[in-house]
Amino acid sequence: MSQIDLIIFTSIALLITFSLGWLAHVLVVKLYYKSERKQTNDQVIAEAFLNAESEHALIVDKLKKSDAELTNKLAQTQAELKATMDGLHIARVEIESLRENSQKTRKRKK
Repeated sequence: MSQIDLIIFTSIALLITFSLGWLAHVLVVKLYYKSERKQTNDQVIAEAFLNAESEHALIVDKLKKSDAELTNKLAQTQAELKATMDGLHIARVEIESLRENSQKTRKRKK
């Protein structure tokens, strides 16, 4: 075998080795990433469950805040109602007192 034949043979062998290595790399990458991207049904269910849990926690927090606000408003309204009713009672007592005084004054005039 001459030196040129040896160089050509080595070049072809290296080209074939490189091509096979590149092809193997492409196949491994495609298969690995494809299986990594594809989610299993369990993973989808778990992700949906976690999303639902976080949404539930947010809704519960909103409801607690709303409940606290409404309880506060109710307490304020009840306090205002009690103050109004007390004022109305005092006004009625004063009106009764004034009527009695008015009736006594009329009786004295007669």
